[in-house]
Amino acid sequence: MGNPLQPYEYQRRLAVEPWPEVLIAPTGLGKTAAIVLGWLWRRRIAREDTPLRLVLCLPMRTLVEQTRDAVRGWLDRLGASEDVSLPHPEDGVVVLMGGGEREKEPPPWMRHPERPAILIGTQDMLLSRALMRGYGMSRFRWPVDFALLHNDAQWVFDEVQAMGAGLATSAQLQGLREALGTARPARSLWLSATLDPAWLVTVDHRDTSRILRVPDDVPQDAADPRVRRLLVEAHKHVRPATSRPGGAGGKDIDAYAAALAGEVLEAHRPGRTTIVILNTVARAQKVHRALTKRMGPEGADRLLLIHSRFRPAERKAQLERLTGPEATADRIVVATQAIEAGVDVTSALLFTELAPWPSLVQRFGRVNRYGECGDGAEIRWIDLPVSKEVDPKGELAVPYAAEGLAEAHTRLADLVDAAPANLPPPERTPGDRTPPVRHVLRRKDLLDLFDTDPDLTGFDIDVSPFIRDTKDTDFQVLWRDFATGKPDDQPLPRPEELCSVPIRRGEELLKARQGWRLNPQAKGTESIWVRLDGKPWPGLVVMLDAALGGYDPVIGLAPEITDRKVPIHEPPSAPQAGAPDPDTESHDDDRDTRQDRPVPLTDHLVHVAETAEALCAALEQTHPLSPADRAAVVTAARWHDVGKAHPKFQERMTEPVRPDGALLAKASRYDRRKGRPYFRHELASALAFLQQHGGADANVNGADLVAYLIAAHHGKVRLSLRALPQESAPAGVLRFARGIHEGDGLPAVDLGDGGRSDPVSLSLGLMELGDSETQGLSWAARTARLLEDHKPFRLAWLESLVRIADWRASADEQDKARQRKTREDDHGQE
Repeated sequence: MGNPLQPYEYQRRLAVEPWPEVLIAPTGLGKTAAIVLGWLWRRRIAREDTPLRLVLCLPMRTLVEQTRDAVRGWLDRLGASEDVSLPHPEDGVVVLMGGGEREKEPPPWMRHPERPAILIGTQDMLLSRALMRGYGMSRFRWPVDFALLHNDAQWVFDEVQAMGAGLATSAQLQGLREALGTARPARSLWLSATLDPAWLVTVDHRDTSRILRVPDDVPQDAADPRVRRLLVEAHKHVRPATSRPGGAGGKDIDAYAAALAGEVLEAHRPGRTTIVILNTVARAQKVHRALTKRMGPEGADRLLLIHSRFRPAERKAQLERLTGPEATADRIVVATQAIEAGVDVTSALLFTELAPWPSLVQRFGRVNRYGECGDGAEIRWIDLPVSKEVDPKGELAVPYAAEGLAEAHTRLADLVDAAPANLPPPERTPGDRTPPVRHVLRRKDLLDLFDTDPDLTGFDIDVSPFIRDTKDTDFQVLWRDFATGKPDDQPLPRPEELCSVPIRRGEELLKARQGWRLNPQAKGTESIWVRLDGKPWPGLVVMLDAALGGYDPVIGLAPEITDRKVPIHEPPSAPQAGAPDPDTESHDDDRDTRQDRPVPLTDHLVHVAETAEALCAALEQTHPLSPADRAAVVTAARWHDVGKAHPKFQERMTEPVRPDGALLAKASRYDRRKGRPYFRHELASALAFLQQHGGADANVNGADLVAYLIAAHHGKVRLSLRALPQESAPAGVLRFARGIHEGDGLPAVDLGDGGRSDPVSLSLGLMELGDSETQGLSWAARTARLLEDHKPFRLAWLESLVRIADWRASADEQDKARQRKTREDDHGQE
């Protein structure tokens, strides 16, 4: 039967040969292991040709934790914690989630772009970040995620048949990276057992010729007895189920659930696993309830419910019961699409509702997965009456199109054995129809998204149509006990509290419940939570009162439950009433200025410039920056905080008491209620630099680029320069923006190493549209020209290098200060 520890030939090729762009391989052949271990091997033997970051984009949340645990296990066995050429099993393996990334310190994978990392997330979290609109995270970090995901990144899109609208977006992004250029190589690999390469052809992504089909293109695997056992000998007998929804539009779902529960129990094989896959969470919950009623308390240990509408703790517990070491073979698993791909589980009996053909093939892969059923396994498919006459509103087809279900019905009619060798190839046949893509990301869309400022009404461009089909987009909810703390006093959400809710169920959930959302414009003593008025939008985080129900730990999201309090995960202690949460970042916040130890401004400027130089040197070992770009990054780092010399900013640093004329970059007490509201020191820095180095040839000599990198180093002043809607016009001032007033004086600043910023009177003439005799081009014109010259992926990369250098230098300053204090204390005790 062959050596089970010997890798398949296609797995070996992924380790030692350049990767294809498309990988088509049946379920059960170890695609995830092939990708991760192949990349790790290439990081060692072909480092210059292998991107530093491996980005695993998964269609469903249920796969994320499972993949993370598997990757960390492999890295542990490789001894990666002691090998700097590999990602660290903890810091270097990152699950990207929403709602939990407003922490003060950026995570290690962001601070160290020169280190290898494996990033794992759903397409919602990853594609929204790749579109500069990261769901559930601080808007001010959008540019850094964008830069790191488009440079030095190997994307892997797994189970692409479930991606919907995100599939075309993923192809377009790769095409645009190739057309516009990146600072460092970025590639994509799409993989599935049911992938048609024609799905990846878009207006900017035309070439899909680099395809590896397993086993067709790998003769060694085709002849491998292990492969034959999985593809040819693992029989799966197919027939229709007796149960099906009935009545007009299938309204009598309770009767259907009861009938199906009876059929499942009658067909279940003792000592084996039975899987029941329903197309919606609501129907899965009803079938689970019907089975619970019939099996009684004694059967609870043999019954599982798996779907994506659980909070992480409950979802993890269910997956542990499904795939963990204590999992039993004699069980009935009720699930949704969350189990159809990637989950390493097998069964002797599968009941599945009718679904599009690619989804059905994935579901078939959960049956007799390893050829373990000697007498053959069984698949019973449940017909759904989705014709216009029976289901005029298409309610039973949701979340799929009725046309896709009808085509799958035709294929199933003649299928008697679903062994992989008996299934048609994934390429389209004359009877297939690829669903039309209604929203295609174009170059103009990408360039528009590069501007992270909301419009004048406070809204952002909605990227959800580029990420998922409209009916499938999600927002997230958490529950808090309002009896112990008022809504506007609650602290920030944590990832373990969040439950995803499809937009289509938002109205049902919020109908009798007042929602609260985060307020990114909070300043001073304002609450970080405000009432949600209107409908939720994709990526939003909404807080609800636990007393009003809406969730059950056993069945997950349940809007219909209103009489039971939701058990809550205790959040961190709430801030005092009326005080802003210290971890909330707003336009008015300079969170990194508040540090344990004060730092003189000149020292900080020197340190950040040195850190930027070292960062560029570390990255240039494989793909060097141009001398001009490297000089721009280091110069911007040296000038980035010159604006902190502004008197209104220095007023905010109340401890320690400063001698006259002394300027601080960091203080042990920083009060943002002092000085001017919305004051942005980086804008003052950029204006001071341009007024001393700009001139008519600012674009030619690189001054515009340096000024942009200075302004953008907190993500709050980028392409546009205007006052915020909440800013009040000061009396007698011609122009004002972000707390800077026309004519403000900025004192001289020692830049270190003989450099100096002279005293200047700040001018905001760049706010005006068109050319000015004194200022030249407007800020909008300058940044538009920079975007055209450098293109979005390169410009974001340079922007992020300055910002990362600032993060790293700031952290290093505090670490060294703490170490000095520790040595002094130890010496004093001696």
